[in-house]
Amino acid sequence: MRKRDSLITSVIGLAAALCLAGVNFAPGQEQPQKQEKRSGRGQSRGPSTRRSQRVRMEQVQVAGPDGKVKFTVLPNAERLTFTVTLGDATVLEPSPIVMNLDGYDLSAGVVFGKAERYEINETYPWYGAHSTAVSQGNGVRISLAHDLSFTSYTLEVRAFNDGVAFRHVIPGEESASRTPDEYSTFVIPDGSKVWYHGLEGHYEAEYEDKEIAKVQAGESAGPPLTFKLPGGAGYGSIAEANLVNYSGMGLEADGRRGWIVGLGHRQPLNYPFELRYGREEARRLGKPAAIKGTITTPWRVVMVGRDLNTLVNSTLLPNLCPPPDPKYFPEGIKTAWIKPGRAVWRYVDGGDGSFDGLKGFSRGAGELGFEHHVIEGVWSRWTLEQRKEMADYSRQQGKGVGVWFWKHSNQLRTPEAREEFFKMLRDLGVAGAKIDFFDHEAKEIIDLYGRCSRRPRSTTFCSISTEPTSRRDGPAPGPTNSSARACAAWKPAA
Repeated sequence: MRKRDSLITSVIGLAAALCLAGVNFAPGQEQPQKQEKRSGRGQSRGPSTRRSQRVRMEQVQVAGPDGKVKFTVLPNAERLTFTVTLGDATVLEPSPIVMNLDGYDLSAGVVFGKAERYEINETYPWYGAHSTAVSQGNGVRISLAHDLSFTSYTLEVRAFNDGVAFRHVIPGEESASRTPDEYSTFVIPDGSKVWYHGLEGHYEAEYEDKEIAKVQAGESAGPPLTFKLPGGAGYGSIAEANLVNYSGMGLEADGRRGWIVGLGHRQPLNYPFELRYGREEARRLGKPAAIKGTITTPWRVVMVGRDLNTLVNSTLLPNLCPPPDPKYFPEGIKTAWIKPGRAVWRYVDGGDGSFDGLKGFSRGAGELGFEHHVIEGVWSRWTLEQRKEMADYSRQQGKGVGVWFWKHSNQLRTPEAREEFFKMLRDLGVAGAKIDFFDHEAKEIIDLYGRCSRRPRSTTFCSISTEPTSRRDGPAPGPTNSSARACAAWKPAA
């Protein structure tokens, strides 16, 4: 009897010890995997759950033509996750993709459909680091379905020799209005150095230089965010391309070497916007924007290179954009009315700001061989006759100096106001408009930017104070947004 009691006691004691030790007998559920789930990183195949019997994700890898730059979607159906590598070097550690639609997390619990692969081989004329841009890469369209909402969509990935990109395409009826949001994260390797600027001044700020481990949670950055990999392995730069019918992207640090995508409504209120529009207007734009029909996100881009020269000379961003609309650009970027060039500009650096004094600026532009003269808001105090006189006089200087008039974007919010302004420019022979103070990445502001750029061929357009993304058929500011020369050089617009 005592032997039986002793045996029962031993069995009970062993069971209690195993419970206290946290031993898990479920297949594939070892303790280290539980820890990975809590951290949210390092998952490759994903946890085994009841839902995992329904959802399924295969590993999909896309490499640039030379095979060195690779984008890998890991086989984790519970949370879409990706990595980026350059040869043997890790550019981005396992990074979660989070695409929300009407509150559903489409990237958690996915059902893999198929992977359709294709090649990219294109050349086109360009104004920039190369007179001819070369776009060669490989792509894949991954068909996925969300297990809970039954939403079908495509995750599209492209890889080039100088970077990678991904975007979401979510089909929808033209009349259907849905609200997207994104929280995807770019996880930069430990030991990396990052260069970025905050969003306090929107896109007018000084860059910071930090070790990635010292970036605090909650810090904001406006793309491009550039980083140097440890051990001299190379460089990367996070940006976006083809921003159309969507909110602009910002980045928020998570304090664990990750930078989270933040659309316009989640970005901190910047001082220029508060100064010019007020907190109530910022409050109105602080809600996610709805989109009708098919939702196509901008490309989430990581430029990659062994050295900075590769990044500087890359045409990856315009490579990810569609060709110029032939309706406005019958000969592409070589269309006759597109005349990139240099500009003189009297702003805060002195000089005679009177009507005759500004004539002197046009005269100086002609003597220097410059093509343009940007005139601030003082033109609005002139008579129509004076405005025309300035435009006519400027065209007679040098080889012909085109006058550009500055305009506050808040005065162009309605179709009627835009038509009146641009008609005046055409009638007076003014070469173009410099439209300022967008100061926000909300979809509404991005849409206004696009509407201002879709003008008749006789009027060109440039803007400043907006995110340096890329479009092949619209205005694209240079890296120094307040530079008149950059504006003039990016003159091609409809």
